[in-house]
Amino acid sequence: VAVISSRLLLRGIKAGRYPLWGVTYFRWWLADRLHQIAPAYLLSGSSLYNADLRAMGAHVGEDVVIGSVTIRQPHLLRIGDGVSIGSNVNLENVRVERGELVVGAIDIGPEGYVGSYVVMEGDTAIASYGRLEGLAALARGGRISEREIWDGSPARFVRYQKCGERPVRPPVTQVRRIGESLFFAGGAALTSVLFFLPIFPAFVLIDALEGRVLEPSFEEHGYVLAVFEYALLAIPASALLIVGTALIAAAIRWAVLPKLRPGTWPVHSNLYCRKWLANQIQVASLHVLHGVYATVFAPIWYRLLGAKIGRHAEISTAMGLIPDMLTLGDESFIADAVMLGDEEVDGGWMSIDYTVIGRRSFVGNGAYVPDGTTLPSDVLIGVQSKAPKSEMMQPGQTWVGSPAISLPSREILTGFPESLTFRPSTWRWIGRALVEAMRIVMPLSLIIGAGYVIVLSLMPVAEEEAWLTLVFDLGVAGIYYGVGCFLFVVALKWRLIGRYTLRATPMWTPFVWTSEALTSVYESIAVPNFLEYLRGTPMLPSMLRLMGVRIGRDVYMDTTDITEFDCVQIGGRSELNAWSGPQTHLFEDRVMKIGRIQIGERVTLGIRSTVLYDTVIGDGVLLGPLTLVMKGEKLPPDSAWSGSPAQSWTS
Repeated sequence: VAVISSRLLLRGIKAGRYPLWGVTYFRWWLADRLHQIAPAYLLSGSSLYNADLRAMGAHVGEDVVIGSVTIRQPHLLRIGDGVSIGSNVNLENVRVERGELVVGAIDIGPEGYVGSYVVMEGDTAIASYGRLEGLAALARGGRISEREIWDGSPARFVRYQKCGERPVRPPVTQVRRIGESLFFAGGAALTSVLFFLPIFPAFVLIDALEGRVLEPSFEEHGYVLAVFEYALLAIPASALLIVGTALIAAAIRWAVLPKLRPGTWPVHSNLYCRKWLANQIQVASLHVLHGVYATVFAPIWYRLLGAKIGRHAEISTAMGLIPDMLTLGDESFIADAVMLGDEEVDGGWMSIDYTVIGRRSFVGNGAYVPDGTTLPSDVLIGVQSKAPKSEMMQPGQTWVGSPAISLPSREILTGFPESLTFRPSTWRWIGRALVEAMRIVMPLSLIIGAGYVIVLSLMPVAEEEAWLTLVFDLGVAGIYYGVGCFLFVVALKWRLIGRYTLRATPMWTPFVWTSEALTSVYESIAVPNFLEYLRGTPMLPSMLRLMGVRIGRDVYMDTTDITEFDCVQIGGRSELNAWSGPQTHLFEDRVMKIGRIQIGERVTLGIRSTVLYDTVIGDGVLLGPLTLVMKGEKLPPDSAWSGSPAQSWTS
């Protein structure tokens, strides 16, 4: 579906500007949404990933290694021979700006390098042997010449690459290539099937409980009540599914890959293939274990995979980590979407090294910690910031930006006892564990409950072999399911939280547990089952208004990344591009600090831009890609800003 939609709908869409909401925009939007259907993550890091991109219309050369990318118009992407691209790279060659759809080409020359967590806009190019380091942003019009190394947000020239600085690419035979392709295909198939195994005992448990504990009946009780009845029966089955998935993933990880050591290996080696399979198992398990992250159970999961996790350490949705190589010190904190010590792949070689986070160190949302980094104790790496080299850091320092700069001081909230921040009592640990256990199993139990009702209600249609009717009914049931998931989260938000207000609350308190549980359920069922498909449509702002966000007229939103909904105000005709969004809370010092964000009218937020709380964005402001607006800032009307942290910009 993704390939056909790309070939048919995106064909003929060239670099240029097109009216927002026009025919060209609708073609691009529909293809982009259909791209989400394909589980491309199963192929990430393999030679088959290159074949998938070629099928979608991109030009990809030989000996290319791609960790994982998002690409919005594959037909305008050219990747030369021998290119290395890291993980979670955004090749965002389509954006919305000033009421227009802006489309551009991206060209990466032979032997080029693009680090992990990079953003490249359209109309950018990297020449042969050019290098763009991790967590850098190359904005429209950016050109990296031959052998130049650029870094930072915005990306700037650092130095030239020396001759002989890169090792010689290792040779590989055609037989080896074919064998690897077969291995990757088998590994992707195994991964996609593997996590169905715990489903069968889960269903057996539900069948055993049905009739003994509860007797759901959609004929007598109606479909909605029947879903909740089956969901109640599915709670123990969901727990079994989660535990089974974790144990299977950990067992395969240790069976496939021995304990790793720092070193360098060819990408065409057995070790690379085994590490690839172990990584695919870990990534695929996220779809079942998503709720485990940012809970008291997350350290247990990472220890199963081989990481060294200290006492009272907190870890959320870290990406790219190699468990064997990771050490988290006591009372350290890893926030959401941190790229944490992923391997370096360049010139046909893979390098890995230890990553160590010191005691009570804090790594903010969207930050990047390269492998081989050692953070001393009590170091803070800010939101969307890149950790500097280890020898540059000292205990107690604060680093913000890409490249990072050392701040002489930072805000520290005092007045809360350590029993509410770093060292909770046993009863508080149990209380949080109970809330988080429910937040983990609830989304899965609802999915299973809805699945049971849909299957049972449509079985008579299948028995009559009325296949067209069955397809239609399944489509209608899917719409009801998506809308129902969203309305359930809306009701949950207003019942449990009510209206978010400004506050500072220590982490080990019921409000924080409940708020984080709501966010997890929102991300687990409301976003993937409904809101994800409304990105880039006039309907998404309407839905978010039901959650409490104040949004003006004619707002374009290609993001669902909002948490404390009532604290966000977005003016009319503003545009929030992909992966951008307001961040209304931080967890520094293990205190949840919530503030308001006011975005004026006709504001454009660039790709993966972040606006921190207590911020006012004036009317007509333009933010470039990967821009960080620091908390407490006020940006004047009709100005342009770019970089991490934001600085004045001539677009």
